[in-house]
Amino acid sequence: MTQTQEQLEAGYRLDRDSGVIDVWWPYQPHTGRYTGKIAAEQTDGRLFQLLCRDRRGGAPPLHIHRREDETFYVIAGEITFFVGDRRIEATAGDFVFAPKGVSHAFLVTSDHAEYLTSFSPAGAERFFAAVAPSVVPGEPAPSPSEPDPQAFAEIAARYGIDIVGPPPTLD
Repeated sequence: MTQTQEQLEAGYRLDRDSGVIDVWWPYQPHTGRYTGKIAAEQTDGRLFQLLCRDRRGGAPPLHIHRREDETFYVIAGEITFFVGDRRIEATAGDFVFAPKGVSHAFLVTSDHAEYLTSFSPAGAERFFAAVAPSVVPGEPAPSPSEPDPQAFAEIAARYGIDIVGPPPTLD
């Protein structure tokens, strides 16, 4: 979606499956869908927000953002968050904050979870665009896959993200 400056100043509406970035996240047991609702281009670099839809076992590697604070708002499902030394159980309606400079990850523990994750300032959208395949309407999601850990960490580092551990698992 591309907006004119006039549309941006007046605000805009996106339906559930539309976004300024829309990617598949295949690096977990089931491919998730991450739809960016607003990003640097729309906010002069202040905010990036994703609507994330994951299934049981969905989890990113333990990581640290050097630039962005990250927040999570659980819409549906159950997610365990690991923020620094804390383990936080969250369900629908719960909000979790992961400040920049602090290691964090999460693990979807219900069959399905839907959540908003926000990054401030914006910029993380460039990472997602670099590592995740774009959603193409009418084409199926890619099968789950494992990224090359070294290449993935190198790309993440270019965007101010340090991978510091593996994803949490249900085991």
